[in-house]
Amino acid sequence: MIYTIWIISIIYCIAKMYKSYNKKGIDPVYATPGLETLAILVMAPVLMAVDATLTWIRKYKEYKEEKQDKIF
Repeated sequence: MIYTIWIISIIYCIAKMYKSYNKKGIDPVYATPGLETLAILVMAPVLMAVDATLTWIRKYKEYKEEKQDKIF
């Protein structure tokens, strides 16, 4: 069970890393993200939990602002 969560979180973090490289216009194949990948291997579950929490908070704030804009 723990290994499954760890593997899923590693895949999630690596996908987010490649997505950020593509957004910046850097080719992920030639960027050599070795140190980032090593950090992801060690801290993947924590990074995924923090990212999911911050994303949820951001979406909630956007929803609240949108709801307030509709009222006024």
